[in-house]
Amino acid sequence: MSDVAAMRSFNRELAAVVGATIEVATKDGKNYSGILKGIDQNTLSIVLSEVVDLKDGSNIPKIFIYGNSIVSFSVAEKEVSLEGLVKELEQTFPPGGVRFFPETGGGVIVIMNKIRITQEGVDGSGPLYERVRDIAQPWLEERGLL
Repeated sequence: MSDVAAMRSFNRELAAVVGATIEVATKDGKNYSGILKGIDQNTLSIVLSEVVDLKDGSNIPKIFIYGNSIVSFSVAEKEVSLEGLVKELEQTFPPGGVRFFPETGGGVIVIMNKIRITQEGVDGSGPLYERVRDIAQPWLEERGLL
């Protein structure tokens, strides 16, 4: 695998974790659990929401952790948010072509105002449907949603 292909694969994996509950260990010995809301691919800095300090059980609404202070982070549970899939689809479709509506149950993704994706699968027909399905279906299956 070339360096460029390896970097793309790594970045795809990072994007797929957005929306998942993760556990983070920092250099100062702190451990947090929360929903990964964003990641800077250059510094590996992260943003977590609905955070729990695993040492004392305190709740933190949102925390930003600089990548240099992170020892490791891991997915704490199966990802059920479609936010990670949104990030992956945004790499393929033009800006504004992918819209995410998180407030509707588990979330709904709409592609080019024609194709609809929920945790149950992809709805639509035609060549655009096939293109979206080829990206979404493996992502959903990998996370145990299909």
